[in-house]
Amino acid sequence: MKRKLIHGISAAFLIVAILAMPVASRAQQSAEREDNGIFVLGSVLLSILHVPFKLVTCVGTQASAAVAYTATYGVEGHYDGGTNGKDIGETARRSCKGDWFITPSQVKSDYGS
Repeated sequence: MKRKLIHGISAAFLIVAILAMPVASRAQQSAEREDNGIFVLGSVLLSILHVPFKLVTCVGTQASAAVAYTATYGVEGHYDGGTNGKDIGETARRSCKGDWFITPSQVKSDYGS
């Protein structure tokens, strides 16, 4: 008996919570979903093109940085008493940093209305 009462109260609470949500927000979400489909498709297609270029840039910069670091090991840099390794490492790190995948919100802000 106690279990049925708890299930009944839980179900009633859930129904009241769902019905208490504003109807305008549900309508607004469905309108947003219609626009969102094309941006998701654009995100997938642009990410398929972007990831290989980002990978080549990242790997190429890392390899170039390794060669440059080895060639200039111990050479004094242009800042207070440091070597060029800090600058070379920072450049290599930035090439791999950032977004690898293009999000639908980015597509919408760049190409949407």
